Order: sequence, then C-alpha cells, then structure tokens
Amino acid sequence: MKWFLYCIPFLWICCLDSPELNSWYKGNLHTHTFWSDGDAPPEIAVAWYKDQGYDFLALSDHNILSVGEKWIKVLDKDPGGWPPSMTKAKLEDVRSRFGEDWPITRIVEDTLEMALLTLDKLKKYFEEPGKFLMIQAEEITDSYNEYPIHVNATNVVEFIAPQGGNSAHDVLQRNINAVYEQRDKTGQAMIAHVNHPNFGWGIVAEDLINLQGDTFFEVYNGHPRGGNWGDDAHPSTDRMWDIVLAMRLHQGLDPLFGLAMDDTHDYYKHKIGKSNPGRGWVMVKAQMLNEDNIIASLEEGNFYSTTGVILEDVQTNDRTLTIHIREEVNTVYQTQFIGTPKEFDASSEPVLNAQGEPAHITSVYSTEIGQVFSETTDNPAVFYFTGTEMYVRAKIISDKLQDNPFSKGDLETAWTQPVLVK
Repeated sequence: MKWFLYCIPFLWICCLDSPELNSWYKGNLHTHTFWSDGDAPPEIAVAWYKDQGYDFLALSDHNILSVGEKWIKVLDKDPGGWPPSMTKAKLEDVRSRFGEDWPITRIVEDTLEMALLTLDKLKKYFEEPGKFLMIQAEEITDSYNEYPIHVNATNVVEFIAPQGGNSAHDVLQRNINAVYEQRDKTGQAMIAHVNHPNFGWGIVAEDLINLQGDTFFEVYNGHPRGGNWGDDAHPSTDRMWDIVLAMRLHQGLDPLFGLAMDDTHDYYKHKIGKSNPGRGWVMVKAQMLNEDNIIASLEEGNFYSTTGVILEDVQTNDRTLTIHIREEVNTVYQTQFIGTPKEFDASSEPVLNAQGEPAHITSVYSTEIGQVFSETTDNPAVFYFTGTEMYVRAKIISDKLQDNPFSKGDLETAWTQPVLVK
C-alpha cells in the first residue's frame, strides 16, 4: 500500500506535464432537471451549459436515469413548494428555443402533459464529437436517520438503487461499492464521488477517512444548503478536506480529490438562495473529449476545481509546484499553498452533545493539519518542497466577486489537487 501511496503523486505529476494531455475541458458532473427535482426540462439545462462553453455535462438526477418514458403535468402556473412544476410559460420557452414541434405533448383527463427527453435523444441533438459530451449519471440519494447521504455515480450503465446502511459511513461505503461493482461487471469507466458533505450536516470527516474505493468529494457545492463554509459547530469543506487527507495518508490510504460542482436545480430564477448553474466546475486535462479519457484524468488527479479562476497550467516536479494563472485586468490573485507536515499531531477530540455523548460533528484536530505553508500574489505562484510536507495543495483566491455566488461576498476561487511529497 505504501508503494501505491508514493507512486500516485508522481503519476499525477507526470501526467499533468505530459504532452499527450494537451487540452483542458470544462465540465459539470452534478445537475438536475424535471427527471427529478430540477425546475427545467432537460433540454433547457443542457442548452445552458453548452451555450456557456462547457465541454461535458452529466445530468445526475436523484435515484433515476434519463431513460424510458416519463410524462409531467403542464400547469397554468407554478403553485410553489417542492418539487418545482412545469408550466405553460416554460413550455412556450421550449417551443421558442427549439421549435413548435419540439415538445411532445398529450392530453390526459383534460390535463396537458409533456414527455421528457431521454439522454439518448439529448445526445443526438446536443453532442458534437470533440466539442460537447454528455455523460450518463445518477445521484444515489440515500440517508441515515435524519442525515442526507448522497453519492454521484458518473458514466453508469444501469440504475443503482440506494443501498442503505447502519451508519453514515456504512451508507456511503455501500453505495460506493455498488458503483464499483457495476464498473467491474460492465468493464465501463465509472467513478463515484461524495456529494456536499455539509448538506444537512450529514457527513463528517470521520465518515470519509476510512472509505474504501472513493477518491472524490465536493469541496465546493453551489446549492444554498451546501454548507461550504461551515458554521460555528461544523468545519468548512476546505478544513474537512485537509483532515481527511492527513488522516488517510497517515494510515497509508489513497488521497482524496476535491471537486467543485454547481448542483443546479434552478434554471429560471437566478439569485442567492437558489441552486443556479455556473457556480462551480472542474477543468480536466485530458488527451481527448470522451468518457474514458475524462474519467481516467479525473482518477489520476489531472484536473482542478474552480468557481471562476482559470489556470493556464499546473506544473510540478520533485522540487516545485507551480501555478500559472490566467490573469484578468485589475484583478489580484492570492495563492495559498496548503498542506500538512509528515510529522504532525494525529490526535483528535470528539465534539460532545448536551448529554455528554459524541455528536455527529467532525472531531477537533490539531492546527498542524491544513497549514498555510506559504502564500503569494506572484504569477506564476511557486512552492518549493522541503521534503517535510506530507502533501501540498494550492488554493487560488481572486479579489473578484463571484457572479451569482453561493453566498454574498464570495470571491472567485480555484483549488488544485494535492501533491504527495516523497
């Protein structure tokens, strides 16, 4: 296991610098439509991403694939509440964008209904080889007691039912296992990732530390209840990431990669408090725009996550980690090089509830974990390894306010993946 641990970063290093990986592809792996609880037909969602210059997209509706027949009622107006409703105004929006003959409708017992387009039909209309790719996905939506536990399965072949379990960790592990069992059965490239760990405060760092098979979680999620920044009792997802990284690597386990996803549900109302498109995405460095190459690059850590900051390149060798930032006029970029030393205090103290029992809250860990080793406004930003670091990752924070942010005052930010230091 130790051999694998030390080989991963240098595989990642070599791949990032490899001339074969010559293109950056912009993508989102977490979004919703009327197939579950989004507020738009799938063609409206797909058109938004394609129009905004995305290269790949996965529709990841809750506990369903975009296959088969599904009809939804078309109401005079949305009565409010959840889930959102299809309305005649939205139907006219579809017709105005795609033509009068586009939506398939019927009348059932005096009620107007519209058929949802399947992924196969969406692919025929929107996909372009080398330009735009659609990937089949599912958000496996599960729970433990009152806690929501969600796992995204990307490039699945068949529907995966929520597996349940005896704890938050057990629910995560069972659902992740189901994804990789299907991968082994079908031979198709496939990944699972843990969604919005702070949504409903459902997942704590300890649930992720000993997960087998999973190497991805959302360090940023654009849903207004995503809890990215934590609160007085719960750590931010950034802090959670470092705790999990430090403890996993300390035990000889694989590292955890951080994704930024928008988790869109709301396409028609854009404002703080809504779950809107474009808040977070990944930039994947790959040889070609297809499922196999995108997933392979993700698994090798050949990507960064962002809410607006664009990187020209990420380069590393046995001495340095170098970040090349695409600068915007009159914009300052603060690059933080964050990590944990090899020799660190791995102890922790549980957070107790009112009854004096351990609460479902991430334990308190040493401040040695997730230190800011250095920070700079230089571009390129360079970190020189000393050999004392267990891992180093970069967080690049712009002084530019994010358009339509997760919360008021959010700045455009990017996160690179951790580099393990030999």
